[in-house]
Amino acid sequence: MIIRGPKARLAGLAMLSFSLGGCVFFPGSGPVTQEVMQPREPVDYEIVDVDADVVGAMRLWRSPSLADSFGARKPAPETRVNVGDVVQVSIWEASTGGLFGRGSIDAGSGSEMLPPQTVDREGRIKVPYVGDVPVVGKRPSEIAKTIEKGLTGKSIDPQVLITLPQQTSASVVVVGDLTGAGRVNLNVKGDRLLEVIAQAGGIKAPPHETFLRVTRGRRSATMQLTALLARPDENIFMQPGDTVYVFRRPQSFTALGAVKGAGEVAIDREDFTVAEAVGSSGGLVDTQADPSGVFIFRFEQAAVVRAINPDSPFLSGNSVVPVIYRLNLKDPSGYFIARAFPIRAGDIVYVANAPGVEFTKFLRTALLISSIARTGSTSLSVD
Repeated sequence: MIIRGPKARLAGLAMLSFSLGGCVFFPGSGPVTQEVMQPREPVDYEIVDVDADVVGAMRLWRSPSLADSFGARKPAPETRVNVGDVVQVSIWEASTGGLFGRGSIDAGSGSEMLPPQTVDREGRIKVPYVGDVPVVGKRPSEIAKTIEKGLTGKSIDPQVLITLPQQTSASVVVVGDLTGAGRVNLNVKGDRLLEVIAQAGGIKAPPHETFLRVTRGRRSATMQLTALLARPDENIFMQPGDTVYVFRRPQSFTALGAVKGAGEVAIDREDFTVAEAVGSSGGLVDTQADPSGVFIFRFEQAAVVRAINPDSPFLSGNSVVPVIYRLNLKDPSGYFIARAFPIRAGDIVYVANAPGVEFTKFLRTALLISSIARTGSTSLSVD
């Protein structure tokens, strides 16, 4: 049977519409809310509806710890001498006429200040009438006693004072994104990390984009400056030979789905939240977005997941767990939660399409086909 004219056009449109509806023809920006929350197949990620308890669990999140890596041990109260340090030796005798201070104007005693000496590669300095004195690894008071012992019987009741005008071995090298950089000598009382950075000139990048990497021997650990400022116990004491690298790492998240400005978006402040993330990406597309389907994709720390769901099957042996958080902005309380839920660097914020969006795409395509059909005759053969 051959159908011609308007009936043929209508029948052709109907069959084409059914064929389009029966296959994955219309492009979408991602899964709808129901597909995320009720997956058809088993998944390897945790799905979490965000409420006040989940927001509270976010407080358990911890950045990598400097104190855990290096400890909070304070340096020894007295500095030890090492190769390359400059040592000043001053010697006093009980009366004039001894080995030292022959030209002293003090009639009651003699004294001599030897020229400053740099500790050689063998770890020694030279003292007249004593010879080579090993000094590496010793405190100034221990070196003084060694010299006094060497002068016994040669000078009149000698007393020795050791000072260190320059101690390059008791220093920290600070490099990177600073207003200044170089070698910072440590104080005998002990200098903490932020004190050393301040002596090197301070930091010029925003705190939330600034990271500190401390290297001590073969160990190295990195921490964000804002985390260190929030936890004073992380402001560790520096040890001689430490290296501090200060660098800037811009923070960002990725916005996808039914938002006006999809793409990589900068995190431009501390305590960045979902509300600010949605605003920074241009807001939701009114004709497309499903406000009940605002999702945050993240690899979450195990301690946080354990507080949310102690029975999570993804906790075993994992330090991080893939998690999809869902916020429902159709619920007025969801906006308060959005202002409290943090966004972290590397997060993906995805806003799902409303369920009717795909049907709207279908109608638009059907109208387009109908318009084309009206411009010419159509014939359809039906068995």
